[in-house]
Amino acid sequence: MASQKQLAANRLNAQKSTGPRSAEGKARSSMNALKTGIDAGTHIIQHESPSRLEALADEYYDRFHPTTPEQRMLVDTLVDSEWLLRRFRRVEAQLWQQGFPNVTDAIFDVNLAVAFRKTCDEFSRLQRRIDMTHRHYRNALQELERLQAQEVEEIAEEAEEIDRKSTRLNSSPPCNLV
Repeated sequence: MASQKQLAANRLNAQKSTGPRSAEGKARSSMNALKTGIDAGTHIIQHESPSRLEALADEYYDRFHPTTPEQRMLVDTLVDSEWLLRRFRRVEAQLWQQGFPNVTDAIFDVNLAVAFRKTCDEFSRLQRRIDMTHRHYRNALQELERLQAQEVEEIAEEAEEIDRKSTRLNSSPPCNLV
């Protein structure tokens, strides 16, 4: 825990901070929320195409036609997961490239092992993220399919009930009005 003196120094330093001043600094700080993804305002990072993400989302919405907020959230989770998995594929390729930046084809195979050894921890962390994202995708897909099947059952039950009521109305004896 910070001492009173440290707290006072922190407060004094905070008063001096005015945030980024240049356009570049402001642009960089606007992406700070992407570090954790919890409060990210966008799923697009530098050099990614917003139109490709939109096309991906359209594919999923056309495929699943979500009708409730819960279904929409699950479709969004599927889109987010696939978008991350695509990004992770690029990250993996970049990790390999970092391991042997200027290697000729003749010595590629030898350096492949060296590259893996150099970046083993990074590959392990990346694989954990990939596995977690796959789990999120599978769970969202299963829950979405369950909700949509439940919705179909409810509609079928409602249709049967309407049929029963109309059959009763049509088969009941006419009323004698005297």
